[in-house]
Amino acid sequence: MKVLITGAHGALGREMQDLLRKEKVNFLPTDLNQLDVTDFKKTNEVVLKYHPDVILHFAAISDVDTCEENCEMAFSVNASGSLGLAIIAKKIGAKILYTGTNFVFDGNSEAPYFEYSEPNPINEYGRTKLLGEQYIREICDHYFIVRTSWLFGKNSKNFIPKFVLSEHKPQSIDAICDLFASFTYIPDLAETIFLLMKSENYGIFHIVNRGIGSWLDFALKAKGLMKLKTEIRPIKVEELHLRARRPRFTPLASKNFEFLFDKNMRTWESALSEFIKSISSK
Repeated sequence: MKVLITGAHGALGREMQDLLRKEKVNFLPTDLNQLDVTDFKKTNEVVLKYHPDVILHFAAISDVDTCEENCEMAFSVNASGSLGLAIIAKKIGAKILYTGTNFVFDGNSEAPYFEYSEPNPINEYGRTKLLGEQYIREICDHYFIVRTSWLFGKNSKNFIPKFVLSEHKPQSIDAICDLFASFTYIPDLAETIFLLMKSENYGIFHIVNRGIGSWLDFALKAKGLMKLKTEIRPIKVEELHLRARRPRFTPLASKNFEFLFDKNMRTWESALSEFIKSISSK
């Protein structure tokens, strides 16, 4: 098996490289410097030359406010780039796995969203990522769409996990208390992606750790596990005056993965505990 990774230098991309290396799978890691997915001609050349069996499409502009400020760039990368890769994957008969987001939903539900729930994004990030999904579904036969949420682990870009990783903890931090979603431990996500890509169970999957929380919940749990003295101050999202709207309640529920693989993801609290132990051991 040969695997091509886009966005290979991101947190998930790096974790996936480590896993594929351990499993002795041949792979080509690419990021913006090696492969700009908005350049269809160059992307076509690179992919055809390597001719992978599986394309792991992680490349995206995932900063929600950047997408809102530069919607053309967000569309170019998240939507058009995915369209190009879908066309190439179809041409060479490769499987393609695309990482989606809980932000394709509007957050107005009172219950977690399933794979069959109707998307209705309220910001440019969600809209462009949903378009990427749609292009892949319309063009490819052999696709996996993996929607996930609030990643944490080494190399995470999210503020609170970066706080957990920081060597010198501040006296206090603010943590958003009024947005609720699922958390996803990056090593758990990578292992699930590895299971999916080896299978022929195509379709949409919600892959997150079990349980629901806010970043305040996450920070307080981490503080307790690490016995920190840092003051965790709750803050409402409106107080941050962010450019893009955030959906209020977007936990993901998984039916497809649990049914097809007879597996349950562990809780985010259990995963967080392992994450903190891995930091402490170093």
